[in-house]
Amino acid sequence: MQNHRLKISEKASDKLQDQVKWYVENAGISFAQTLLTEFWNDVERLCTMPTIGRKTNIPNKHEIRVFISNKKCLIKYWYNTHTLYVVDIVFTDTHSPRFF
Repeated sequence: MQNHRLKISEKASDKLQDQVKWYVENAGISFAQTLLTEFWNDVERLCTMPTIGRKTNIPNKHEIRVFISNKKCLIKYWYNTHTLYVVDIVFTDTHSPRFF
């Protein structure tokens, strides 16, 4: 099975960093490490099998898919034959700084 290269948008990267900082300050380093480990495991899984995400109706020139990672974040991405592009990360935890 082909492993796609990974490119993460600056927006998604900033959201992830902010979220991890928030969890370190409010839930502890152990929880933040677990969240980050599960997130990267899911991204690695997407790089191997990008079709497992659900197709969306988001208007875009690319087919945007979504995948829920560890029940706390929604990964929005698209892919081509060689690369997986993470375009946004939406956190679903209502106590997090990036919920809205």
